[in-house]
Amino acid sequence: MDTKQRILHSAERLFFSQGIANVRLQQIADETGISVGNLAYHFRNKETIVLAVYDKMFEEFSSILSLYLQSPDLGDFDRLFSSCHSFFNSHAYYLNNVWEINRSYSDVRKRWEQVNLKMIAQLRKRLEFNIGRGVLQPPGKDLSLDDLAQNLWLTITFWIPQQLLLGRKSGLASYRKALWSQLIPHLTRQGEKEFSTLVHIG
Repeated sequence: MDTKQRILHSAERLFFSQGIANVRLQQIADETGISVGNLAYHFRNKETIVLAVYDKMFEEFSSILSLYLQSPDLGDFDRLFSSCHSFFNSHAYYLNNVWEINRSYSDVRKRWEQVNLKMIAQLRKRLEFNIGRGVLQPPGKDLSLDDLAQNLWLTITFWIPQQLLLGRKSGLASYRKALWSQLIPHLTRQGEKEFSTLVHIG
């Protein structure tokens, strides 16, 4: 790992443990094991580090967006859930810096808004596709497809920090179970058969 990547990894750890607003360049340099002068050679100030950290995050999330309907079955949902669990565990610093980003980094906030809209749209299309295949039934009158897609995305995004706040483990099995619990009530008989064949949540 080169110095630039080491700096970003150090920044991510500090942003998670202390919050972006509380982290100084000296702390990032110390965490990386380099001088502030060496750090400044790679990043001229903290803002450029913050932007680089989030650029890296968005680049990684683009690979999750590219997973969209790679397989035409319920396993597609499960692969998405597993990928998101890995992503949000790796980038937990974002979740406890939401308000600081909203307040001080409008470019990052706008990019995250775009990611949110794309992911919710993909979730809705996944639901429509599987309803069309006959493995999911449409939600009832009290819950629209938009609502279900939004609820799935909220769970995908905020389940891990909720577990951390409650002092609970945030393992993949529990994460998948929390997400599938929102879809299982909508499975048709055909969907139940496919689910039992392709998905094992324990």
